[in-house]
Amino acid sequence: MEIEGIEIRPFKPDEWHVYRAVRLKALETDPKFFCESYDDAKAKPDEHYQAHLLDANSAVFGVFRHGDVIGMTGIVIDKEDASGQTANLWGSWLEPAWRGKGLARRMYEARLNWAKARPGVKRVTVSHRKSNAISKKANQRWGFTFTHAREILWPGNQKETEFCYELKLN
Repeated sequence: MEIEGIEIRPFKPDEWHVYRAVRLKALETDPKFFCESYDDAKAKPDEHYQAHLLDANSAVFGVFRHGDVIGMTGIVIDKEDASGQTANLWGSWLEPAWRGKGLARRMYEARLNWAKARPGVKRVTVSHRKSNAISKKANQRWGFTFTHAREILWPGNQKETEFCYELKLN
């Protein structure tokens, strides 16, 4: 089902305040889905959000409906992979009213197309908490394969298993 007026595109550098607002809303609304707390994100200076949108090794996409932001999602070249062959998906969130309408598919498409257009990127990784069945369902739909699990400490001192997946690009 195609929803009228939806646009998924990278935030423009001068939209850093829109990106910051949707990121904070995501962390406040659904804190259990993220590795960062609302308080930590809110305390970051404006330059942090501006830098995210200027980084050539990442893309932060806004999900807009008739010009209003209703979600966000991101992808970044893994800084720990010196070869630059790995990109990581991060930060997906949609306003609750827009969930279950096929927008996650378009968010994945935007990020995977970005990765495929990057010279040298050969794989994309994604992870989620054990309790985030929605994320697992989405990445399985795209053919991501399980690579490993590990116990990590999430915001609020909550220990939970993180499941990690990989998708090899052609």
